[in-house]
Amino acid sequence: MSGIFDISNYTCIPSQLCWPSTYEWSAFNQSIGGKLQVTIPWAAPCFDGMSNRECQEVGKNYMDGISRTKQYGSFEFLDWETCGESNCILNSFSPSSPVSGECSLGRLSSYYVDARSSDDISKTLNFVREHGIRVSIKNTGHDYFGRSNAANSLAIWTHNMKDIQYHKKFQPRECKTKYTNVGEIGAGIQAQEAWEFFEPLNMLVTVGAYASVGLAGGFGQGGGHGPFGPTWGLMVDNAIEFDVVTADGEARTINECSDPELFWAMRGGGGGTYAVLTSYKFQLYPAVPLSAYSFQANFPMPDGELDITESKVHKDIIRALAQNQLHFSENRIAGYNFFLPDHMVSIQITPTTDDANFKDVTSQWHDFLTNYPGLNITDNTYHIFQKFSEWHDFTETPSIARNGPVGLGLSESGRFLPKKLFTTPADIEKVVNAVVTAMQFSHTNRGGGSAQLYATGPHNHPDNRKTGLNPAFRDSMWEVIMGGVWASNTPLDVRTQIQNTISASIQPFKALTPGGGCYMNEGDWTEENWQQAFFGANYKRLVGVKRRYDRSGLFNCWKCVGWTGYEDPMYSCYAQTRKRPSPTIPLGPVG
Repeated sequence: MSGIFDISNYTCIPSQLCWPSTYEWSAFNQSIGGKLQVTIPWAAPCFDGMSNRECQEVGKNYMDGISRTKQYGSFEFLDWETCGESNCILNSFSPSSPVSGECSLGRLSSYYVDARSSDDISKTLNFVREHGIRVSIKNTGHDYFGRSNAANSLAIWTHNMKDIQYHKKFQPRECKTKYTNVGEIGAGIQAQEAWEFFEPLNMLVTVGAYASVGLAGGFGQGGGHGPFGPTWGLMVDNAIEFDVVTADGEARTINECSDPELFWAMRGGGGGTYAVLTSYKFQLYPAVPLSAYSFQANFPMPDGELDITESKVHKDIIRALAQNQLHFSENRIAGYNFFLPDHMVSIQITPTTDDANFKDVTSQWHDFLTNYPGLNITDNTYHIFQKFSEWHDFTETPSIARNGPVGLGLSESGRFLPKKLFTTPADIEKVVNAVVTAMQFSHTNRGGGSAQLYATGPHNHPDNRKTGLNPAFRDSMWEVIMGGVWASNTPLDVRTQIQNTISASIQPFKALTPGGGCYMNEGDWTEENWQQAFFGANYKRLVGVKRRYDRSGLFNCWKCVGWTGYEDPMYSCYAQTRKRPSPTIPLGPVG
Protein backbone atom coordinates (compact mmCIF):
# COMPACT_ATOMS: atom_id res chain seq x y z
CA MET A 1 0.00 0.00 0.00
CA SER A 2 1.47 3.36 -1.06
CA GLY A 3 -0.28 5.43 1.57
CA ILE A 4 -3.50 5.56 3.57
CA PHE A 5 -5.76 5.93 0.52
CA ASP A 6 -5.71 3.07 -2.00
CA ILE A 7 -8.26 4.74 -4.25
CA SER A 8 -8.52 8.48 -4.72
CA ASN A 9 -11.90 10.18 -4.34
CA TYR A 10 -10.65 12.98 -6.60
CA THR A 11 -10.21 11.82 -10.18
CA CYS A 12 -12.99 13.65 -12.06
CA ILE A 13 -11.81 15.12 -15.36
CA PRO A 14 -13.48 17.04 -18.21
CA SER A 15 -15.85 14.97 -20.41
CA GLN A 16 -17.03 12.93 -17.41
CA LEU A 17 -20.53 13.37 -15.96
CA CYS A 18 -19.09 14.44 -12.61
CA TRP A 19 -17.39 17.47 -14.18
CA PRO A 20 -19.11 20.76 -13.26
CA SER A 21 -21.37 22.40 -15.81
CA THR A 22 -20.57 25.78 -17.34
CA TYR A 23 -23.17 27.29 -15.01
CA GLU A 24 -21.50 25.72 -11.95
CA TRP A 25 -18.07 26.97 -12.99
CA SER A 26 -19.49 30.45 -13.54
CA ALA A 27 -21.22 30.48 -10.16
CA PHE A 28 -18.02 29.33 -8.47
CA ASN A 29 -16.06 32.06 -10.24
CA GLN A 30 -18.52 34.69 -9.08
CA SER A 31 -18.25 33.40 -5.50
CA ILE A 32 -14.50 34.10 -5.50
CA GLY A 33 -14.75 37.50 -7.17
CA GLY A 34 -13.71 36.43 -10.67
CA LYS A 35 -10.37 34.94 -9.66
CA LEU A 36 -10.78 31.77 -11.75
CA GLN A 37 -8.34 32.06 -14.65
CA VAL A 38 -7.68 30.14 -17.88
CA THR A 39 -4.07 28.97 -18.15
CA ILE A 40 -1.93 30.29 -20.98
CA PRO A 41 1.49 28.58 -21.20
CA TRP A 42 4.28 31.12 -20.81
CA ALA A 43 5.89 30.20 -24.14
CA ALA A 44 2.59 30.33 -26.07
CA PRO A 45 3.41 33.62 -27.89
CA CYS A 46 6.39 31.93 -29.54
CA PHE A 47 4.09 29.44 -31.26
CA ASP A 48 2.57 32.43 -33.10
CA GLY A 49 6.01 33.46 -34.39
CA MET A 50 9.39 34.03 -32.80
CA SER A 51 9.62 37.72 -33.75
CA ASN A 52 6.72 39.11 -31.74
CA ARG A 53 7.59 41.20 -28.69
CA GLU A 54 5.95 38.85 -26.17
CA CYS A 55 7.97 35.88 -27.45
CA GLN A 56 11.23 37.84 -27.34
CA GLU A 57 10.54 38.79 -23.74
CA VAL A 58 9.92 35.13 -22.82
CA GLY A 59 13.11 34.04 -24.58
CA LYS A 60 15.20 36.69 -22.82
CA ASN A 61 14.09 35.46 -19.40
CA TYR A 62 13.60 31.76 -20.11
CA MET A 63 16.23 30.55 -17.65
CA ASP A 64 15.56 33.20 -14.98
CA GLY A 65 13.90 31.83 -11.85
CA ILE A 66 12.11 35.02 -10.78
CA SER A 67 10.66 35.51 -14.28
CA ARG A 68 9.41 31.93 -14.45
CA THR A 69 7.41 32.36 -11.23
CA LYS A 70 5.48 35.45 -12.30
CA GLN A 71 2.73 33.54 -14.09
CA TYR A 72 0.92 30.29 -13.47
CA GLY A 73 1.77 28.95 -16.95
CA SER A 74 5.40 28.03 -16.27
CA PHE A 75 7.35 26.00 -13.75
CA GLU A 76 11.01 26.19 -12.76
CA PHE A 77 11.75 22.89 -14.52
CA LEU A 78 10.38 21.74 -17.87
CA ASP A 79 9.64 18.21 -16.61
CA TRP A 80 6.55 19.51 -14.84
CA GLU A 81 5.20 21.42 -17.84
CA THR A 82 5.30 18.22 -19.92
CA CYS A 83 2.98 15.22 -20.18
CA GLY A 84 4.24 12.69 -22.72
CA GLU A 85 4.51 14.59 -26.01
CA SER A 86 2.22 17.39 -24.80
CA ASN A 87 3.97 20.63 -23.84
CA CYS A 88 4.64 24.23 -24.78
CA ILE A 89 8.37 24.67 -24.22
CA LEU A 90 11.34 26.32 -25.90
CA ASN A 91 14.94 25.20 -26.29
CA SER A 92 16.43 26.29 -22.96
CA PHE A 93 19.92 27.00 -24.31
CA SER A 94 18.63 28.67 -27.49
CA PRO A 95 15.17 30.04 -26.70
CA SER A 96 15.06 32.06 -29.92
CA SER A 97 15.26 28.87 -32.02
CA PRO A 98 12.10 28.30 -34.08
CA VAL A 99 9.48 26.00 -32.54
CA SER A 100 7.18 23.59 -34.30
CA GLY A 101 4.12 21.60 -33.40
CA GLU A 102 1.27 22.57 -31.12
CA CYS A 103 1.46 24.59 -27.93
CA SER A 104 -0.45 22.40 -25.48
CA LEU A 105 -0.95 22.43 -21.72
CA GLY A 106 0.99 19.29 -20.85
CA ARG A 107 0.31 18.86 -17.13
CA LEU A 108 -0.56 22.51 -16.45
CA SER A 109 -4.10 22.93 -15.14
CA SER A 110 -6.63 24.44 -17.55
CA TYR A 111 -8.08 26.53 -14.72
CA TYR A 112 -6.38 28.07 -11.72
CA VAL A 113 -7.61 30.22 -8.86
CA ASP A 114 -5.50 33.34 -8.36
CA ALA A 115 -5.98 33.11 -4.59
CA ARG A 116 -5.73 36.31 -2.55
CA SER A 117 -7.30 35.21 0.75
CA SER A 118 -8.15 32.24 2.94
CA ASP A 119 -11.76 32.67 1.85
CA ASP A 120 -10.79 32.12 -1.81
CA ILE A 121 -9.05 28.92 -0.80
CA SER A 122 -11.90 27.70 1.42
CA LYS A 123 -14.42 28.11 -1.39
CA THR A 124 -12.11 26.36 -3.84
CA LEU A 125 -11.63 23.37 -1.54
CA ASN A 126 -15.38 23.14 -1.00
CA PHE A 127 -15.91 23.18 -4.78
CA VAL A 128 -13.40 20.43 -5.58
CA ARG A 129 -14.67 18.33 -2.69
CA GLU A 130 -18.24 18.60 -4.00
CA HIS A 131 -17.30 17.57 -7.53
CA GLY A 132 -14.45 15.12 -6.92
CA ILE A 133 -11.85 17.20 -8.77
CA ARG A 134 -8.15 16.89 -8.01
CA VAL A 135 -6.69 20.03 -6.47
CA SER A 136 -3.07 21.17 -6.89
CA ILE A 137 -1.27 23.97 -5.05
CA LYS A 138 1.43 26.14 -6.59
CA ASN A 139 3.36 29.23 -5.54
CA THR A 140 6.61 29.33 -7.54
CA GLY A 141 6.76 25.83 -9.03
CA HIS A 142 10.36 25.43 -7.79
CA ASP A 143 9.80 21.73 -7.26
CA TYR A 144 11.81 18.66 -8.28
CA PHE A 145 8.87 16.20 -8.02
CA GLY A 146 6.02 17.93 -9.86
CA ARG A 147 4.02 18.03 -6.63
CA SER A 148 2.72 21.54 -7.31
CA ASN A 149 0.63 20.58 -10.32
CA ALA A 150 -1.36 17.71 -11.77
CA ALA A 151 -2.92 17.33 -15.20
CA ASN A 152 -6.66 18.13 -15.24
CA SER A 153 -6.61 19.43 -11.66
CA LEU A 154 -7.98 22.73 -10.44
CA ALA A 155 -4.94 24.68 -9.33
CA ILE A 156 -4.72 27.04 -6.38
CA TRP A 157 -2.05 29.64 -7.20
CA THR A 158 -0.89 31.30 -3.97
CA HIS A 159 1.79 33.45 -5.61
CA ASN A 160 -0.02 36.76 -5.10
CA MET A 161 -0.53 36.30 -1.36
CA LYS A 162 2.24 38.80 -0.64
CA ASP A 163 1.51 40.06 2.88
CA ILE A 164 4.66 40.52 4.95
CA GLN A 165 5.11 41.91 8.50
CA TYR A 166 7.64 42.29 11.27
CA HIS A 167 6.59 41.70 14.89
CA LYS A 168 8.95 43.08 17.50
CA LYS A 169 6.97 41.05 20.03
CA PHE A 170 4.73 38.10 19.26
CA GLN A 171 2.64 35.63 21.26
CA PRO A 172 1.18 32.63 19.39
CA ARG A 173 -2.52 31.93 19.76
CA GLU A 174 -3.38 29.98 22.95
CA CYS A 175 0.32 29.91 23.97
CA LYS A 176 2.03 31.43 27.00
CA THR A 177 5.42 31.65 25.31
CA LYS A 178 6.33 35.11 24.03
CA TYR A 179 8.78 35.77 21.21
CA THR A 180 10.73 38.74 19.95
CA ASN A 181 11.75 39.45 16.36
CA VAL A 182 9.19 37.40 14.45
CA GLY A 183 8.58 37.53 10.70
CA GLU A 184 5.22 36.87 9.09
CA ILE A 185 4.94 36.12 5.39
CA GLY A 186 2.07 35.29 3.06
CA ALA A 187 2.15 32.05 1.09
CA GLY A 188 3.41 33.83 -2.03
CA ILE A 189 6.49 35.50 -0.56
CA GLN A 190 9.75 34.43 -2.20
CA ALA A 191 13.16 34.35 -0.57
CA GLN A 192 14.41 37.57 -2.16
CA GLU A 193 11.25 39.43 -1.20
CA ALA A 194 11.72 38.26 2.37
CA TRP A 195 15.33 39.30 2.83
CA GLU A 196 14.75 42.62 1.03
CA PHE A 197 11.94 43.41 3.50
CA PHE A 198 13.74 42.31 6.67
CA GLU A 199 17.25 43.51 5.79
CA PRO A 200 16.51 47.23 6.46
CA LEU A 201 15.16 46.09 9.84
CA ASN A 202 18.57 44.50 10.53
CA MET A 203 17.13 41.00 10.61
CA LEU A 204 18.27 37.78 8.92
CA VAL A 205 15.92 35.14 7.51
CA THR A 206 16.72 31.41 7.32
CA VAL A 207 16.43 31.29 3.54
CA GLY A 208 18.11 28.88 1.13
CA ALA A 209 20.28 29.37 -1.93
CA TYR A 210 17.73 30.54 -4.51
CA ALA A 211 16.04 33.93 -4.67
CA SER A 212 12.94 32.59 -6.42
CA VAL A 213 12.01 29.88 -3.89
CA GLY A 214 8.78 30.39 -1.97
CA LEU A 215 9.56 30.19 1.75
CA ALA A 216 6.16 29.10 3.04
CA GLY A 217 5.49 26.17 0.69
CA GLY A 218 7.56 23.06 0.13
CA PHE A 219 10.69 24.80 1.43
CA GLY A 220 9.18 25.92 4.73
CA GLN A 221 7.14 22.76 5.26
CA GLY A 222 9.60 20.14 3.98
CA GLY A 223 12.74 21.34 5.80
CA GLY A 224 14.37 24.41 4.30
CA HIS A 225 18.19 24.32 4.44
CA GLY A 226 20.60 27.12 3.62
CA PRO A 227 23.71 29.00 4.73
CA PHE A 228 22.35 29.42 8.28
CA GLY A 229 21.50 25.74 8.83
CA PRO A 230 24.49 24.91 11.07
CA THR A 231 23.90 28.10 13.10
CA TRP A 232 20.13 28.45 13.48
CA GLY A 233 18.74 25.25 12.01
CA LEU A 234 16.30 24.75 9.16
CA MET A 235 13.29 26.88 8.25
CA VAL A 236 11.03 24.34 10.01
CA ASP A 237 13.09 24.74 13.20
CA ASN A 238 12.26 28.43 13.21
CA ALA A 239 8.52 28.10 12.54
CA ILE A 240 6.31 29.55 15.28
CA GLU A 241 2.79 29.60 13.87
CA PHE A 242 0.89 28.91 10.63
CA ASP A 243 -2.39 30.16 9.20
CA VAL A 244 -3.87 27.36 7.10
CA VAL A 245 -7.02 26.14 5.41
CA THR A 246 -7.65 22.46 6.07
CA ALA A 247 -9.38 19.97 3.77
CA ASP A 248 -12.78 20.71 5.31
CA GLY A 249 -12.50 24.32 4.12
CA GLU A 250 -11.90 25.69 7.64
CA ALA A 251 -9.37 28.48 8.19
CA ARG A 252 -7.24 27.78 11.26
CA THR A 253 -4.33 29.31 13.12
CA ILE A 254 -2.11 26.44 14.26
CA ASN A 255 0.91 26.20 16.53
CA GLU A 256 2.31 23.83 19.14
CA CYS A 257 -0.42 24.91 21.59
CA SER A 258 -3.57 25.08 19.45
CA ASP A 259 -3.01 22.13 17.05
CA PRO A 260 0.25 20.47 18.12
CA GLU A 261 -0.05 17.38 15.87
CA LEU A 262 -0.88 19.27 12.68
CA PHE A 263 1.78 21.89 13.43
CA TRP A 264 4.33 19.12 14.04
CA ALA A 265 3.46 17.42 10.74
CA MET A 266 3.64 20.62 8.71
CA ARG A 267 7.10 21.31 10.15
CA GLY A 268 8.94 18.79 7.97
CA GLY A 269 6.24 16.47 6.65
CA GLY A 270 6.03 18.28 3.32
CA GLY A 271 3.89 20.82 1.52
CA GLY A 272 0.69 20.06 -0.38
CA THR A 273 -0.22 17.29 2.06
CA TYR A 274 -2.14 18.46 5.15
CA ALA A 275 -3.57 21.90 4.43
CA VAL A 276 -3.09 24.99 2.28
CA LEU A 277 -0.75 27.28 4.17
CA THR A 278 -1.63 30.97 3.82
CA SER A 279 0.71 32.63 6.36
CA TYR A 280 4.00 31.54 7.97
CA LYS A 281 5.34 33.08 11.20
CA PHE A 282 8.94 32.39 12.11
CA GLN A 283 11.94 33.44 14.15
CA LEU A 284 14.22 36.16 12.77
CA TYR A 285 17.79 36.83 13.90
CA PRO A 286 19.60 40.14 14.47
CA ALA A 287 21.86 40.73 11.50
CA VAL A 288 25.59 40.06 11.71
CA PRO A 289 28.17 40.02 8.90
CA LEU A 290 28.71 36.87 6.86
CA SER A 291 32.26 35.54 6.62
CA ALA A 292 32.97 33.42 3.57
CA TYR A 293 35.84 31.63 1.88
CA SER A 294 35.45 31.04 -1.85
CA PHE A 295 37.68 28.75 -3.91
CA GLN A 296 37.36 27.84 -7.57
CA ALA A 297 39.80 25.97 -9.76
CA ASN A 298 40.09 24.05 -12.99
CA PHE A 299 41.61 20.57 -12.73
CA PRO A 300 44.53 19.31 -14.81
CA MET A 301 43.13 16.88 -17.39
CA PRO A 302 44.85 13.62 -18.41
CA ASP A 303 46.13 13.12 -21.95
CA GLY A 304 43.72 10.27 -22.55
CA GLU A 305 40.17 9.63 -21.40
CA LEU A 306 39.30 10.84 -17.89
CA ASP A 307 38.53 8.22 -15.25
CA ILE A 308 37.41 10.11 -12.15
CA THR A 309 37.79 6.99 -9.98
CA GLU A 310 41.53 7.13 -10.75
CA SER A 311 41.85 10.91 -10.58
CA LYS A 312 44.29 11.86 -7.82
CA VAL A 313 43.19 15.50 -7.79
CA HIS A 314 39.52 14.63 -7.27
CA LYS A 315 40.29 12.13 -4.52
CA ASP A 316 42.77 14.34 -2.70
CA ILE A 317 40.51 17.40 -2.61
CA ILE A 318 37.32 15.53 -1.67
CA ARG A 319 39.28 13.72 1.06
CA ALA A 320 40.64 17.01 2.42
CA LEU A 321 37.13 18.47 2.52
CA ALA A 322 35.77 15.42 4.33
CA GLN A 323 38.62 15.59 6.86
CA ASN A 324 37.69 19.19 7.67
CA GLN A 325 33.93 18.73 7.69
CA LEU A 326 33.39 17.95 11.38
CA HIS A 327 35.52 20.93 12.37
CA PHE A 328 33.57 23.20 10.01
CA SER A 329 30.20 21.97 11.29
CA GLU A 330 31.14 22.29 14.96
CA ASN A 331 32.03 25.91 14.25
CA ARG A 332 28.68 26.51 12.52
CA ILE A 333 30.17 26.87 9.05
CA ALA A 334 27.97 25.93 6.11
CA GLY A 335 29.39 24.67 2.85
CA TYR A 336 28.43 24.66 -0.83
CA ASN A 337 30.76 22.31 -2.70
CA PHE A 338 30.44 21.47 -6.39
CA PHE A 339 32.73 18.93 -8.02
CA LEU A 340 32.72 18.39 -11.77
CA PRO A 341 34.95 16.39 -14.11
CA ASP A 342 37.11 19.40 -14.97
CA HIS A 343 36.63 21.94 -12.16
CA MET A 344 35.35 22.67 -8.66
CA VAL A 345 33.57 25.42 -6.73
CA SER A 346 33.72 25.44 -2.92
CA ILE A 347 32.29 28.10 -0.60
CA GLN A 348 32.32 28.01 3.21
CA ILE A 349 30.15 30.58 4.97
CA THR A 350 28.86 31.50 8.43
CA PRO A 351 27.22 34.47 10.16
CA THR A 352 29.78 35.79 12.65
CA THR A 353 31.35 38.85 14.20
CA ASP A 354 34.60 36.90 14.66
CA ASP A 355 36.13 36.78 11.20
CA ALA A 356 39.54 35.91 12.66
CA ASN A 357 38.15 32.69 14.11
CA PHE A 358 36.51 31.85 10.77
CA LYS A 359 39.84 32.23 9.01
CA ASP A 360 41.53 30.12 11.65
CA VAL A 361 38.99 27.29 11.32
CA THR A 362 39.25 27.28 7.52
CA SER A 363 43.02 27.84 7.35
CA GLN A 364 43.95 24.18 6.85
CA TRP A 365 41.50 23.84 3.98
CA HIS A 366 42.68 27.16 2.49
CA ASP A 367 46.34 26.22 2.72
CA PHE A 368 45.78 22.76 1.26
CA LEU A 369 43.96 24.15 -1.78
CA THR A 370 46.32 27.08 -2.26
CA ASN A 371 49.39 24.84 -2.34
CA TYR A 372 47.95 21.87 -4.22
CA PRO A 373 50.10 21.38 -7.34
CA GLY A 374 48.69 21.68 -10.84
CA LEU A 375 45.43 23.50 -10.11
CA ASN A 376 44.44 26.43 -12.29
CA ILE A 377 43.03 28.58 -9.48
CA THR A 378 40.43 31.13 -10.63
CA ASP A 379 39.20 32.30 -7.21
CA ASN A 380 40.82 32.02 -3.79
CA THR A 381 39.29 34.76 -1.68
CA TYR A 382 38.06 35.55 1.81
CA HIS A 383 35.02 37.82 2.00
CA ILE A 384 33.04 39.69 4.61
CA PHE A 385 29.49 40.44 3.46
CA GLN A 386 27.91 43.10 5.63
CA LYS A 387 24.43 42.28 4.30
CA PHE A 388 22.74 39.13 3.06
CA SER A 389 21.95 40.82 -0.27
CA GLU A 390 25.69 41.25 -0.86
CA TRP A 391 26.21 37.52 -0.34
CA HIS A 392 23.40 36.75 -2.75
CA ASP A 393 24.85 39.05 -5.41
CA PHE A 394 28.10 37.14 -5.06
CA THR A 395 26.35 33.79 -5.60
CA GLU A 396 24.82 35.15 -8.82
CA THR A 397 28.21 35.28 -10.52
CA PRO A 398 28.05 32.92 -13.52
CA SER A 399 30.54 30.33 -12.28
CA ILE A 400 28.49 29.77 -9.12
CA ALA A 401 24.98 30.32 -10.48
CA ARG A 402 25.39 27.67 -13.18
CA ASN A 403 25.26 25.05 -10.42
CA GLY A 404 21.57 25.79 -9.88
CA PRO A 405 20.00 26.34 -13.30
CA VAL A 406 16.26 26.56 -13.97
CA GLY A 407 14.23 26.67 -17.18
CA LEU A 408 15.36 23.25 -18.38
CA GLY A 409 14.63 19.61 -17.66
CA LEU A 410 16.30 18.26 -14.53
CA SER A 411 16.95 14.80 -13.11
CA GLU A 412 18.13 14.62 -9.51
CA SER A 413 18.86 12.19 -6.71
CA GLY A 414 20.16 12.75 -3.18
CA ARG A 415 21.40 11.09 0.00
CA PHE A 416 22.34 12.13 3.53
CA LEU A 417 25.81 11.12 4.75
CA PRO A 418 25.82 10.90 8.56
CA LYS A 419 28.45 12.10 11.02
CA LYS A 420 29.85 8.61 11.69
CA LEU A 421 31.21 8.44 8.12
CA PHE A 422 33.48 11.43 8.85
CA THR A 423 35.12 10.23 12.07
CA THR A 424 37.82 7.75 10.93
CA PRO A 425 40.24 7.67 7.99
CA ALA A 426 38.75 4.37 6.82
CA ASP A 427 35.20 5.76 6.70
CA ILE A 428 36.34 8.97 5.04
CA GLU A 429 38.01 6.87 2.35
CA LYS A 430 34.69 5.10 1.76
CA VAL A 431 33.02 8.48 1.29
CA VAL A 432 35.72 9.60 -1.15
CA ASN A 433 35.41 6.42 -3.19
CA ALA A 434 31.63 6.74 -3.29
CA VAL A 435 31.85 10.31 -4.60
CA VAL A 436 34.31 9.55 -7.41
CA THR A 437 32.48 6.33 -8.34
CA ALA A 438 29.19 8.21 -8.62
CA MET A 439 30.79 11.01 -10.62
CA GLN A 440 32.44 8.63 -13.05
CA PHE A 441 29.24 6.66 -13.63
CA SER A 442 27.35 9.89 -14.30
CA HIS A 443 30.17 11.18 -16.53
CA THR A 444 30.22 8.12 -18.79
CA ASN A 445 26.43 7.71 -19.03
CA ARG A 446 25.28 11.18 -20.12
CA GLY A 447 24.59 12.43 -16.60
CA GLY A 448 27.22 15.19 -16.71
CA GLY A 449 29.48 13.86 -13.97
CA SER A 450 28.82 16.48 -11.28
CA ALA A 451 28.44 15.92 -7.53
CA GLN A 452 27.08 18.58 -5.19
CA LEU A 453 28.03 18.28 -1.52
CA TYR A 454 25.91 20.50 0.71
CA ALA A 455 26.94 21.06 4.32
CA THR A 456 23.93 23.22 5.17
CA GLY A 457 22.04 20.94 7.53
CA PRO A 458 20.95 21.23 11.18
CA HIS A 459 23.78 19.16 12.70
CA ASN A 460 24.02 21.54 15.66
CA HIS A 461 20.27 21.21 16.30
CA PRO A 462 19.90 17.46 16.94
CA ASP A 463 16.52 17.50 18.74
CA ASN A 464 13.88 16.45 16.22
CA ARG A 465 10.94 16.08 18.61
CA LYS A 466 9.18 19.28 17.54
CA THR A 467 9.28 18.62 13.80
CA GLY A 468 8.00 15.95 11.42
CA LEU A 469 11.31 16.11 9.56
CA ASN A 470 13.14 12.99 8.41
CA PRO A 471 15.38 12.29 11.46
CA ALA A 472 18.30 11.45 9.16
CA PHE A 473 18.63 15.15 8.33
CA ARG A 474 19.68 15.95 11.91
CA ASP A 475 22.78 13.78 11.81
CA SER A 476 23.90 14.51 8.26
CA MET A 477 27.25 16.09 7.50
CA TRP A 478 26.71 16.17 3.74
CA GLU A 479 23.64 16.14 1.60
CA VAL A 480 24.94 14.66 -1.64
CA ILE A 481 23.08 15.62 -4.83
CA MET A 482 23.62 14.04 -8.24
CA GLY A 483 21.97 15.82 -11.14
CA GLY A 484 21.68 15.93 -14.92
CA VAL A 485 19.87 18.27 -17.31
CA TRP A 486 18.07 18.16 -20.65
CA ALA A 487 16.55 20.65 -23.09
CA SER A 488 13.52 20.54 -25.39
CA ASN A 489 15.62 19.22 -28.28
CA THR A 490 16.99 16.33 -26.19
CA PRO A 491 15.44 13.11 -27.61
CA LEU A 492 13.05 11.27 -25.29
CA ASP A 493 15.27 8.18 -25.12
CA VAL A 494 18.22 10.34 -24.04
CA ARG A 495 16.10 12.05 -21.37
CA THR A 496 15.22 8.60 -20.07
CA GLN A 497 18.87 7.60 -20.06
CA ILE A 498 19.80 10.75 -18.11
CA GLN A 499 17.12 10.01 -15.51
CA ASN A 500 18.21 6.37 -15.19
CA THR A 501 21.84 7.44 -14.86
CA ILE A 502 21.12 9.96 -12.10
CA SER A 503 18.97 7.43 -10.24
CA ALA A 504 21.72 4.82 -10.44
CA SER A 505 24.56 7.21 -9.60
CA ILE A 506 23.28 7.63 -6.02
CA GLN A 507 23.69 3.89 -5.35
CA PRO A 508 27.25 4.12 -3.95
CA PHE A 509 25.89 6.44 -1.24
CA LYS A 510 22.91 4.22 -0.52
CA ALA A 511 25.34 1.33 -0.02
CA LEU A 512 27.15 3.41 2.61
CA THR A 513 23.92 4.37 4.41
CA PRO A 514 21.59 1.33 4.77
CA GLY A 515 18.28 2.44 6.27
CA GLY A 516 19.19 6.07 5.59
CA GLY A 517 17.44 8.71 3.58
CA CYS A 518 17.51 11.98 1.72
CA TYR A 519 15.95 15.44 1.82
CA MET A 520 12.38 15.00 0.57
CA ASN A 521 12.59 18.19 -1.54
CA GLU A 522 15.80 17.16 -3.30
CA GLY A 523 15.50 13.44 -3.83
CA ASP A 524 14.73 11.23 -6.80
CA TRP A 525 11.10 11.27 -7.94
CA THR A 526 11.53 7.66 -9.09
CA GLU A 527 12.60 6.51 -5.59
CA GLU A 528 10.85 3.19 -4.83
CA ASN A 529 11.60 3.14 -1.09
CA TRP A 530 10.17 6.63 -0.75
CA GLN A 531 8.52 6.34 2.69
CA GLN A 532 11.84 5.48 4.35
CA ALA A 533 14.01 7.69 2.14
CA PHE A 534 11.94 10.87 2.45
CA PHE A 535 10.34 10.56 5.90
CA GLY A 536 12.26 7.92 7.86
CA ALA A 537 10.92 6.83 11.24
CA ASN A 538 8.37 9.67 11.29
CA TYR A 539 6.29 8.28 8.43
CA LYS A 540 3.81 6.29 10.53
CA ARG A 541 3.02 9.26 12.78
CA LEU A 542 2.73 11.56 9.76
CA VAL A 543 0.17 9.17 8.26
CA GLY A 544 -1.85 9.37 11.48
CA VAL A 545 -1.99 13.16 11.26
CA LYS A 546 -2.96 12.94 7.60
CA ARG A 547 -5.82 10.57 8.42
CA ARG A 548 -7.14 12.90 11.12
CA TYR A 549 -7.10 16.17 9.14
CA ASP A 550 -7.73 14.94 5.58
CA ARG A 551 -10.03 11.92 5.85
CA SER A 552 -11.03 11.90 2.18
CA GLY A 553 -7.53 12.35 0.74
CA LEU A 554 -8.26 15.75 -0.79
CA PHE A 555 -4.57 16.71 -0.74
CA ASN A 556 -2.53 14.29 -2.80
CA CYS A 557 0.85 14.66 -4.42
CA TRP A 558 3.55 12.41 -5.83
CA LYS A 559 5.17 10.32 -3.06
CA CYS A 560 3.87 12.62 -0.33
CA VAL A 561 2.36 11.29 2.90
CA GLY A 562 -0.88 9.50 1.92
CA TRP A 563 0.05 9.21 -1.77
CA THR A 564 -2.43 7.05 -3.70
CA GLY A 565 0.25 5.30 -5.75
CA TYR A 566 1.09 4.43 -9.34
CA GLU A 567 -2.45 3.27 -10.13
CA ASP A 568 -3.97 6.69 -9.49
CA PRO A 569 -5.02 7.85 -13.00
CA MET A 570 -4.14 11.46 -12.16
CA TYR A 571 -0.43 10.52 -12.23
CA SER A 572 -0.32 9.22 -15.81
CA CYS A 573 2.09 12.01 -16.82
CA TYR A 574 4.83 10.38 -14.71
CA ALA A 575 6.75 7.94 -16.90
CA GLN A 576 7.31 5.66 -13.92
CA THR A 577 3.61 4.70 -13.86
CA ARG A 578 3.96 3.20 -17.36
CA LYS A 579 0.48 4.50 -18.14
CA ARG A 580 -0.55 6.18 -21.34
CA PRO A 581 -0.10 9.89 -20.61
CA SER A 582 -3.36 11.82 -20.19
CA PRO A 583 -2.43 15.48 -20.60
CA THR A 584 -4.64 18.35 -19.53
CA ILE A 585 -7.76 18.89 -21.62
CA PRO A 586 -8.01 22.57 -22.61
CA LEU A 587 -11.15 24.39 -21.49
CA GLY A 588 -12.79 27.62 -22.55
CA PRO A 589 -13.17 30.89 -20.65
CA VAL A 590 -15.45 31.04 -17.63
CA GLY A 591 -18.14 33.70 -17.41
